[in-house]
Amino acid sequence: MSKSHTSSTKQKENVKRIALLLESDMAFDRAIARGVGDYIRNHSDWVILMDPMTQPTMESLQHWNPDGIITSVHLPQIDEIAKIKDIPTIGFGSLSEKLKAELNFPIVTSDQKAIGRIAAQHFINNGLREFAFCGGNETAPWCAERCEGFVQELNKNGFSCDVYESKNKGSTNMPDAIQELGGWLSKLPKNCGVLVFFDGWARWVLDACVIHNIKVPHELSVIGVDNDRWLCELSQPKLSSINVNATNAGYTAAKLLDQLLKDDSSIPPINYILPDSVVVRDSSDYTVFDDPEVSFALRYIKEHACDPITPADVLEITGMSNSTGYRKFKKAIGRSIHNEIQRVQMDRVKKLLTTTNFNIKSIAGMSGFENVRYLTQVFRDQTNQTPTQYRRTQSSPEVSN
Repeated sequence: MSKSHTSSTKQKENVKRIALLLESDMAFDRAIARGVGDYIRNHSDWVILMDPMTQPTMESLQHWNPDGIITSVHLPQIDEIAKIKDIPTIGFGSLSEKLKAELNFPIVTSDQKAIGRIAAQHFINNGLREFAFCGGNETAPWCAERCEGFVQELNKNGFSCDVYESKNKGSTNMPDAIQELGGWLSKLPKNCGVLVFFDGWARWVLDACVIHNIKVPHELSVIGVDNDRWLCELSQPKLSSINVNATNAGYTAAKLLDQLLKDDSSIPPINYILPDSVVVRDSSDYTVFDDPEVSFALRYIKEHACDPITPADVLEITGMSNSTGYRKFKKAIGRSIHNEIQRVQMDRVKKLLTTTNFNIKSIAGMSGFENVRYLTQVFRDQTNQTPTQYRRTQSSPEVSN
């Protein structure tokens, strides 16, 4: 046998056939697929087996004879998939205690409580003091966990929350849902921040606001979850939504499967992915502060924190004394002027770490930090990670490599 033929045969033997089982009409699953694609372009000699035009079946899976499987845990066939032996498998999706007990392979899942927390922080930072959570007719544990994280973060900051639960726990059509939502939304106080458990229902919330003449975001601010761009941009007004970092989840699932294929048995059974951020669009792009000096100061900080500026600059532009500025900021947002400047700077740092390939020195300068050492100190104090560690665990795959 010739040397070239031997080399060609070896290459073919190294190719891994990976079955990707997902619901291609779901925004979350499509983002998972993008993350898997990011991984295989940079790391593995894989062939992805999937049919985006049809739902996965056990027949197609058996026909493909894959070396590994990446699967949604929400597929109707998941019980049958879990019974497959001798094929390394990684699952992704939202978990329940029932699924944890039944599935015998590692799972990549969102940190649901963190999703609720990030929404609460967004509303609080915008000056809102009234809050509500809409869980629609969803009874799954992951929805309850999003609500729990939202309520816990609000309670920690001294606020309460009105929780909506649909009277109809079965399937709900849009007209009936909008009518029921309208009655609930009309009773909420003005300047209320509403977290909706996912973008589909959030769009219905916005439709109900239009029908009942509730002004968004001036009377209600609304955030959904999943950042399904198609739904968000079809909404009126455009819907703000939490990016749950599903692309990173897909990348992580592929990385873990690669480890399984290499006989690495050290993979945790549950692998949590933190949400990225609130993608702000029209439905929550509104700040509410009774004090005009605080409102002006916050807009100034938002626009100039990374120039950088100091608390003295803010006091000078607003005409407030040091004691007055401290007292008013503490009353309005629970933070000092210095802490608010640093919060905006840190948001910029995290965004640059997760969406660009700029080095840490450049990011420090672009975010208002005088040097990398000080940035690292502040970053570690707030996140228990260095900027490099944060980039490695939270960035989109193309950035972290």
